[in-house]
Parts: sequence; C-alpha cells; structure tokens
Amino acid sequence: MKLLIRAADNAAIIWFTFESIDGLTFGGDWVALLLVVVLLGFANAFVRPILKLLALPVRIVTLGVATLAINVFVVVGVLWLAEQLDLGVASDGWVPTLLGALIITVLSSIVSAIIKD
Repeated sequence: MKLLIRAADNAAIIWFTFESIDGLTFGGDWVALLLVVVLLGFANAFVRPILKLLALPVRIVTLGVATLAINVFVVVGVLWLAEQLDLGVASDGWVPTLLGALIITVLSSIVSAIIKD
C-alpha cells in the first residue's frame, strides 16, 4: 500500500513539475507517466545510493549539500532517459531540465518528510 501511495505522490509531483515549468513538456498518456515514475523509483532505489556512497567524501566536506546535487543529477538522468525512450517527455534545454529536477527533488523530500515510511 505504501508503494502505491509513494508512486501516486511521485506521479503528482512529476505532473505538477511539467505543468509549472515552461520548457518542460509531457505529451504522453497516463501509462507513460507511470513508466516515468517507475524509472524514477528504480533510479532512487538503486542508482542514487551508489552515487551517494561514491560521493561520500564530497558530501562530508560540503556538509551534505552535495546530496542535493546527487538527487538533481539522478532526476536529470531519468528525464533524459524518458526522453530517449519516447515517453512524451521533452525539454527545451538544460535550464528547464535542471529547474524541473530541482523542483521534483525538493517536493519529493517534503512529501517524504510528511509521509513517513
């Protein structure tokens, strides 16, 4: 049940981000949105912990600020992969992509703090 709630939260956050950022467009259907959510969940579960471990010295020196950069990097990678897989995701450049990744990261952190696992 918690997995479904987390997936619904991520889908809402991704949809909100695409609706609010000029330069990020989502032209897919709900199945494509769910695939983007699955990609993001996979990246958060498997790729992000590896990157956080590899970047541990940098995270210590920056007092954890590098964690935000890692999270943004993972979301940018997911958005790029979704665009390559033709899931209806399109970006007009790096600025909207980075801004969208930052919004997704911040909103996901807020929702995770509110809804404990």
